[in-house]
Parts: sequence; structure tokens; C-alpha cells
Amino acid sequence: MVEKTNKGLILVIDDEESIRDGCRQTLEKSGYDVVTAENGEEGVRIAREIQPDVAFVDLKMPSICGIEIIDVLSKDISDIVLIVITGYASIVSAVDSMKRGAYDYLPKPFTPDQLRAVAMRGFDHRNLKIETRKLREEKEQMEKNFITFVSHEMRSPLLIVEQYLEALRTVAGGCLDKDANDIIERCNKRIHGLKDLVEHWLDISHIESGIFTPEKKPVDIPGIIMRSVEDMTPLYHIRELSMETDISEDIPEVTGDEESLVRVLANIMGNAAKYTPSGGKVSIRARHDEYYVSISISDTGTGIPKEKLPFIFEPFYRVKGKEEKQRGSGLGLNFCKKIMEAHGGKIEVTSQVGEGTTFVLELPK
Repeated sequence: MVEKTNKGLILVIDDEESIRDGCRQTLEKSGYDVVTAENGEEGVRIAREIQPDVAFVDLKMPSICGIEIIDVLSKDISDIVLIVITGYASIVSAVDSMKRGAYDYLPKPFTPDQLRAVAMRGFDHRNLKIETRKLREEKEQMEKNFITFVSHEMRSPLLIVEQYLEALRTVAGGCLDKDANDIIERCNKRIHGLKDLVEHWLDISHIESGIFTPEKKPVDIPGIIMRSVEDMTPLYHIRELSMETDISEDIPEVTGDEESLVRVLANIMGNAAKYTPSGGKVSIRARHDEYYVSISISDTGTGIPKEKLPFIFEPFYRVKGKEEKQRGSGLGLNFCKKIMEAHGGKIEVTSQVGEGTTFVLELPK
């Protein structure tokens, strides 16, 4: 096996001996280690053995063509940079090869300076790819570490503070005046908001890391809708909102995780309560077709501006509204989207400012 120098290892695959020898001599003079192959089969075998940094691949060769080699090597060798050598220097062939994984192309005939310049660009691109991958890996590790931090360093203190506030209310009893009780109540709301933020963040992180997998159990859609309605009824009563349901009698069961789907429905219904003025209405409708069970949740609220709709499922994005009484975490809809995708389903939204918003959830049957 060829040892890589500090400059780098290059493989040249071309059926023309003069091209192979010319490339080898030029690139070796520039300090690179160079290995050549006279056909596609030999080139793939050598590439798998020596793991080159950069490979020049002739586009037109007998047996295995350059495009096929690019398909194979781009999948088999991490961080390899593939450069096409072609006597057919058309835009079509170059673009096609780049779509398949090539970084650049070198048209025949080419000069030694052109070859060196393309090789240098190829190594610069490879270094950038490696650096990007390392940064991505570091980011992923930081996110995993942060999940651990959130789990152990934030949840417990929040729970303790919540317990102390409850103990203070109990011990003080009637000694606290209205202002003191109001302060405790506001503290409780902030703590509940932080707990929701932590829980949503952990849930989303678990989904993205593959830790969360929905249980494969039959789920009764009318049942989870009614559970969500019951959970939301006190809030809707306080907000003076009405709810109506319209559920087809023949809704089939779906396979999934009941608790996470209840949370999705409750989250969307909770948002509807935030952005719908008193006296408004929220309608929950369930239907199915040959492929999907769909649940729509419509409100008569303030609506979402058209330019903001593409971003509402992004983490921490919030649409501010006059009817909103309490700030949310900005993670609820992102959580809903992740849960629906984990179930093989999807979530979509339509809205009209001043008229209301409709969320549609689709779950495969």
C-alpha cells in the first residue's frame, strides 16, 4: 500500500497511457504521491486499497465509464475528491458528473499548469470537507452533552424551586396578602414555562438522535381527540372559547405512540387558545381516505401572516399575537412536526390574517 505524504495521494484513472504518464510526472514534481490505473475495474480496486485523497477519472473509458466510477468511489471512500478528465468538455457532461459526486472537471487537452491548479483546488476542497465534517461532529457532541446537562442540571433545580414555592404557600397559609400570592403565582407560571421548554428540548433532541421511537401499538384516533379535548376544556373555559368536534364514525386505528400524539393535539389546541380572542371557536375534525387518517384543528383567531408561515415549525420561532397571554417556548410546533415525521405522517398549516388558522395532521393507515 502506498503511504500518503504530507502533500497528498492522487489516483489517476485513464485508458490513455500518455495521459497517465503525463499526469504522474507533473503531479509528482509538485510533491504529490501518484498512482495510476488503466481502466475502471483496476481503478476501483486500487482506490479501495490505497484510499486516495483525490482521484482524476477519465469520463470515457471502455467497460466501466467514468460516471459509474464516480458513483462507486463517492460512496465507498470518505472525503475523496473526484475530478473528471474528459475529451468531451461539454457543459452537459460536466454538470452530470458533478451531480453524481464529482467536484470539478479537466478538459483534454490540458497543460501541466492547468492540471496542478485543479489538483490544488481539489485538495483545498477536501480540507474544507474534512473541517466541515469535524465541526459538524463537534456540534453533534456538544448537543449531546447539552442534553445531559439539561437533564441533570436544570430539571432537578426547577422541581425543587417549584416544591419550595408550594411549601411556602402551604406554610404561610392565610398570612400572605394578595400581592404576595400574585408573586408566587407568577413564579409558578415561569417555572412551568421553563419545565415545558426543557421537556420539549429533550424530546426533540431524543427524536433527532434516534433515541425516540414511537411505540408500535394500535391507536384509537377518536379516543386521543377526546382526551385532548378534555385536557383543554378548563383552559378554553377560562378563555371563553367554544370547542366543537366532528369525527367520522368509521375512523380506523393507526399504529403509533398514543401519548406523544395526545401531546401533539394538545399543543396545537393550546396554540389555538393563545391566539383566539374570547368568544372564538376551535373546531376539531377527523376524516380518512384510502391511505391516511387526517385530523384538522381550525380556529377563528388572529391568523398567521403569509410571510411567517414557512418558519413556524422552526425551533424557537414564535409568532407574536395580541391575544397571547403567556409566552411559549418556541419549540412546540417543532416538536409536533418531529413527532408526526417519526410516525411517518406530516403536519401542514394554512392561515388567513384576521380569520383564523387550520392545522392538518395526516397519519398513515
